[in-house]
Amino acid sequence: MADAAPDILADALAAHGNGDLNRAETLYRRVLVLEPTNAEALHNLGAVGLQSGHPAAAAGLFRQALVADPGYNDAYCNLGLALRAQGLLEEAAEAYGEAIDTDPNMAEAHSNLGVVRQEQGAFDAAADSYREAIRIAPNLADAHCNLGILLHEQGALQEAEECLALALEAAPGNPIVEANLGAVMAGLERHEDAERHLKKALQRLPQNSDILFNIGRAAYAGGQLDRAVKFYRLAIENAPEFAAAHHSLAHALLARGELAEGWREYDWRWRAKNFAHPPQIPRFPKWDGSPPAGKRMLIWDEQGVGDKLLFAGLIPELQAAGAECVIETDPRLVCLFRRSFAAATVVPFERGQKALAATGDFDFQLPIGDLPRWLRPESRQFRPLGRYLRVDDGLRGAMDKRYRDLGGEIVAGISWASKPPKGVSLEALLPVLSLPGVTWVNLQYGDHAGEIEALRSDSGIEIHSDPSIDPIKDLDGFAAQVAAMDAVVTIQNTALYVAGGVGVPTFALTAPAPDWRWFGRGGRMGETPAQDPWHENVTLFKRRPGEAPVAAVAKIADCLRQLMAPGGQ
Repeated sequence: MADAAPDILADALAAHGNGDLNRAETLYRRVLVLEPTNAEALHNLGAVGLQSGHPAAAAGLFRQALVADPGYNDAYCNLGLALRAQGLLEEAAEAYGEAIDTDPNMAEAHSNLGVVRQEQGAFDAAADSYREAIRIAPNLADAHCNLGILLHEQGALQEAEECLALALEAAPGNPIVEANLGAVMAGLERHEDAERHLKKALQRLPQNSDILFNIGRAAYAGGQLDRAVKFYRLAIENAPEFAAAHHSLAHALLARGELAEGWREYDWRWRAKNFAHPPQIPRFPKWDGSPPAGKRMLIWDEQGVGDKLLFAGLIPELQAAGAECVIETDPRLVCLFRRSFAAATVVPFERGQKALAATGDFDFQLPIGDLPRWLRPESRQFRPLGRYLRVDDGLRGAMDKRYRDLGGEIVAGISWASKPPKGVSLEALLPVLSLPGVTWVNLQYGDHAGEIEALRSDSGIEIHSDPSIDPIKDLDGFAAQVAAMDAVVTIQNTALYVAGGVGVPTFALTAPAPDWRWFGRGGRMGETPAQDPWHENVTLFKRRPGEAPVAAVAKIADCLRQLMAPGGQ
């Protein structure tokens, strides 16, 4: 009877190939009755379980297949898929690692390892895995596509487009690739190309949540907020736990000024895969907006420096309401926050260290990004934060004297470089930089000496860099430097939030796409310049989609000219 097993296995494979999973399962089980250690039958029965939505049972079968045949690399790869489906990411990574150890040239294992590392937030390792898969198999569409998606999330849009174009060459008409390529092209302000790819994707898979989500992203990038909200909601209807769609819906709602629902949806950020560092949630009750008087509250660290600085402006209101605040934050911000929020306890927190949350005693805890949900719940209640960052006056005074000794009627800071679409070239800012009577001080992080020297050589305009200040490592010194300015011209980056907090007149060149932080101000076409809702001293200048920022820069130059006029300050 054992002689019948190969024939039964052949029938099982045919049924499986035709999509008849029930018949395939029955036949694989018949094979295993005859040959309990048949590795192929064990593996393929596991594949049926994986396809049927039973990843735990599938993982057990893949492990049995590997006991029967330790060199069965497909079983390692599918074990990784089954473990990932259960959320067991590190175990999945180990399974892919075993596959790679067995066969270093197994491109699929490298690509799948990249997916796991990306979900873990190890983005550099994920990119390395995708690139290794592509080196081994240059036409592996999944690896090109996944690398393109990762680069899109990181803001490297040109590279993302190149990767997704290669994925489309390898898999012509693939709707997932089409949708992601469309979203990237929207980010590059190539809206007609974006629409063409997105329509193709939607025609093939009209109910696919990933495609609906990418149409929403493209609409958002093009300033079509109503369309973005519509497609994010459609994506969520098809996949209610689609965290990235909820998170993006939050941005679109906030950008429309719909704060109450926007802040609720913003809570999904923790579950979105592109949120780099999922938090270690403290064990204390989360603050729900109830009266904070007499309560000890832990405000803990999240997100980038700019957002920490922005949301921290609400801490004085919590203190004024009677809360005892303990702020656990980036070590680079400790000195600045201790000076700015003198009544609070400010402690450093570095990832991997034991947090105060594990040892302290608190009535409530909340991430710093939740403060506006409770203190700015509606547009009509929104009011500016005032000047809330207190700098080292001695350091500020020394820099003020040093910069004024350079000559000029006023001292102004300039910051311009970032990934597209936020950054601009110094050449684009020439109408501002060429204003007479201004001593320009470099507030830009990173090494831009070559660009600054090229500007000086071509135009004679000098931008002075201060080697004593590192805007990345020395945030306390950087805040004092910004406070020494008479004005700041910047794109949307840390310099903007520092300048807003220290109260310096600031002219901010915003990206063409809407930004949720402005709640519809400075984010809709035709509404520029606009007042920053958070800071009375910050004016927003909108760049038009698909165009060089000529008009916005000209308006910034006019405003700076007015500031320099007698009585302008």
